[in-house]
Amino acid sequence: MVKVVGIRFRNAGKIYYFGPGKLQLKAGMHAIVETARGVEMGTVMTDPREVSEESVVPAIKTGHPHCD
Repeated sequence: MVKVVGIRFRNAGKIYYFGPGKLQLKAGMHAIVETARGVEMGTVMTDPREVSEESVVPAIKTGHPHCD
């Protein structure tokens, strides 16, 4: 199992999932993450949760958000 958090970059945008690393992220916090478009700030929309390894895209496994 892999731990992920959901992050949204726009008010009505899609939620993208990133590995929180050692950070204690909660819904409502802001996080800065490395995306395919570069470094972006978003809002954590979901508390950390565990998902199966098979359902994780390789890019998610290496995402490292930084919280404010």
